Order: sequence, then C-alpha cells, then structure tokens
Amino acid sequence: MSLTDEQFEQYQRDGYVVVEDVLSEDEVAAIRTRLREYVRGDREASGFERMLEPSVDPADFEGEGQPVRKFEGVGMAREDDVFGDLATHEGIVDAVSRLQGPNLKLLRCAGMLKPPGVGSAKKFHQDAAYYPIHPMDHVTVWVALDEATAGNGCMQVVPGAHTDGLLEHEALEYDTDITVAERDYDESDTVALPMEPGDALFQHCLLPHYTAPNGSDRWRRAMIVAYMRSRSRFSTDDRPAWVDSLSIAGEAFPGCV
Repeated sequence: MSLTDEQFEQYQRDGYVVVEDVLSEDEVAAIRTRLREYVRGDREASGFERMLEPSVDPADFEGEGQPVRKFEGVGMAREDDVFGDLATHEGIVDAVSRLQGPNLKLLRCAGMLKPPGVGSAKKFHQDAAYYPIHPMDHVTVWVALDEATAGNGCMQVVPGAHTDGLLEHEALEYDTDITVAERDYDESDTVALPMEPGDALFQHCLLPHYTAPNGSDRWRRAMIVAYMRSRSRFSTDDRPAWVDSLSIAGEAFPGCV
C-alpha cells in the first residue's frame, strides 16, 4: 500500500488523510488482544509507561481491567513484537515514506484508550508541541482498533490549520497534558473522522485536533505510531524525558535524533 496521488494531495492541503483497511482483521485482533493483556495486568509493561484516567478511582471502575488512559513509549515497539510489527508494518511505512522519504525513525508509539463511560477528552493540541524537533513535519499515524464514532471519542481535526505553524500551548493537570492556549477556531470548525477497525489516519504534526469523552458502554482503542525523518535534529538542548527513537527504514545519520 502507498498513498494515491489524490491522498497525497489531501494530506498536503488539509494536513491529514484517512486510509481504509490498512490493517487486516487478524492484525487488529492481535493488537487488541495484546492491549487487553496489559490492561488486565496479565503482562507487565517493560520499557514504556502506563497512565490511568486521572479522575477515576480504579476500585470504582466497572469495566474490564484497569481504567487505562494510555500506554506510552517507543519501548512498546522495541520490547513487544506485536507493537513492533505495527511500527514496521509495510503498508504504514510505505505510506509515510511517500510523505517523508525513505529514511525514517519511529518517534512515538502509544496505545490510546478511552475506557467505557469514563474515557476523558483530550483537548485541542498539536503533536509537534511535545517534540522540539526540526523539521517540524513528523507524521502521526492513528490506527483505529475499535469502531471510532462521535459518541465514543473519534478524532476531530481542523482541516488546513497545520499551515498556521506552531501555536502556543499551556499545561493542564500534568506535564504531558497540554492544550492550545489561544486560537481562532473552535469545535464548530472541526471535522469528525469516524473510522472502522483497521483504518489509519495519517496526520501532520502541526494539525490541531482533539477527541471528546467516551460516553458509550464500550472501549475506544487506538494505536499511535509517529515517524520522523532520520535527519531530524533537536531544536533545544533540553531533551524531554519522553523523547526516544527507533530506526525503521533507510539510513541513520550521526548527530541526528
């Protein structure tokens, strides 16, 4: 799989494109099973972090396992073969190579989970705000593992707003929860992107986006694999603790991230 000319043009114009059926049913099932094992505590997270929903007492959670908000860390792909297979998935890597060229590193791997009934919103933000890296054009790939709808917190984006550059962000309850401080748009300017399991959203790191709470009675699970050019460099001497990388395709270059 690679992006068609029309999909490539949409990405450049709007800052995103959704591609259907990137993962097979078996591939989706394997990732869901692995995430479920971590949520239940059947597997111990190694090389990555787990975050629970901050406003929920795990003892009061009536769903399966723990009310996990996300698993985060490139170590997911480095230490677990199921997530590693996703990060090196031929269809995903081919599509990203069309956007970024042949030399790629994995910048982020994360399981983004909205537990039923308690999954919280993720406010407006740009992925680039977390990573002081240039060029500021890395690609976030958001892969749906469940049906994602407006009712359970599907992705919502502001088409074309990636051309506004990096916006000012402010911290919320914790360091890795930030939101755009000021903007000239609101939720009415967004487009909701409902997706089926196995569909993938390719998104520019400067595209503002958010997800609503999950008010439904079922999980809304997704995986993120984000890629940068292997020649990318830090734009600050203060490397955030959560920034890591893993070579995926092509060459690596000395002095780069």
